[in-house]
Amino acid sequence: MRFMQIEHQFPCSAVQFFNFMARRIAQDIQIETDKKLTIAEIHQGMKYDKKVLVSEKKQRIGKAQVAVYDKPGHVQLRVEMFDGTQVIDTQCAALGKDRCQVTYSEEFLPSNMEKKLAIVSFSWMGRKNNKKKLQRLMEQWETEIRQLYGE
Repeated sequence: MRFMQIEHQFPCSAVQFFNFMARRIAQDIQIETDKKLTIAEIHQGMKYDKKVLVSEKKQRIGKAQVAVYDKPGHVQLRVEMFDGTQVIDTQCAALGKDRCQVTYSEEFLPSNMEKKLAIVSFSWMGRKNNKKKLQRLMEQWETEIRQLYGE
């Protein structure tokens, strides 16, 4: 199993962060399906086809599902593909009126033992790059949140 996790503080309330994540889900659904949704229409159990980038030149199509949608603290997206399930989990805790602590994780759950062994044997190689990737993602989200909520 490949597991990556990062914690980051954001300059917004937990509710504002949840709405930010809901907007990202709505945008993802629009990109993948051409269906325009408001954040009020996003709900737990919602499913759609999603392209997943697995390397610079390789994409796979999976079945995405909003597995957890618990305002304002928890959003989880699960993408099932032929070789396993990608779980993207975001949990948010309020740190006062205008700050929140977010724990973001990505995990790949392989569909069989052979794939599990292959992932375990190579997982040590990408740890540093994965940490940088998640740090860049958090910095990008913080920039977007500052623009959105005006700090």
